[in-house]
Order: sequence, then C-alpha cells, then structure tokens
Amino acid sequence: MKLKIIVLGAALLAATCSFASDKIERKMYNPWESEIGYSQVVKAGNTVYISGIASNKATLEKQVEEIYQIIQNTLKDNGLGMDSVVKQVIYTTDIEAYKKLGAVRKQYFNEGEYPSSTLVQVERLYSPSHLVEIEIEAYVEKI
Repeated sequence: MKLKIIVLGAALLAATCSFASDKIERKMYNPWESEIGYSQVVKAGNTVYISGIASNKATLEKQVEEIYQIIQNTLKDNGLGMDSVVKQVIYTTDIEAYKKLGAVRKQYFNEGEYPSSTLVQVERLYSPSHLVEIEIEAYVEKI
C-alpha cells in the first residue's frame, strides 16, 4: 500500500513541476496590438487565450463568418482546431440580431461539441463599425 502512495505522490509532483515550468508564450498578429498593449494569443500551460476578434464587414452575419474564419486560422497557426475551443465570450451591439445567427456559429463546431458560451450586449465596441467581437479560450491536450 505504501508503494502505491509513493508512486502516486511522485506522479503528482512530476505533473505539478512540468506544468509550473511551462513558459507563457505571447503572439502578436497586427501592428496595433503593440500600440494598444495586448497580445492576440497567449499560451499559458494547457490554455490558449485568443483576444477579442472583430470585423469591419458590412453586416452582422458577414462579421460573424469572418471572425470565426480568423479564429479558425489563428487556432491552426497555433497547432489547434476548433474542437479545442472550450469557451467563447461574444460581445454584440444587438443581441436579438445575433440570436438569429446560431446556424452560422454552429457550422464551425462539430455537432453537439459546442464550447461554453457567454453572450453579452454592449453599447459599443472598439470601432463604431464593429457589431460583434468574440474572444476564445482553447484547451491543449499535452501528451
């Protein structure tokens, strides 16, 4: 019995040490990120955080499509897919209009494997042309 406890304790210690030694990595994709003072992507341990992404397309639906394409490409650039998304926070200036776009959003995820989501209506986003902004948290399975 003592041997099992010691082995389990050693495994927990090794897991804790390997997680604690992971560096935080930051990536910038656009020149305005350094001007404003943020990173588009931050990797910390098993979690990848993608800052809010917006679009200047003419309609809310086109903005949502472009944003999810950018998210998909950003995840791919970081060795991940949409299946790694565990949480999204969606900020919109018109929550009722956004509710009608569920089909657009769902096409980027496997059926039934949707991330946890929060939908928030705000008065305005960074640019007056932005109707929606989406931020993502993704999980990286370490082997």
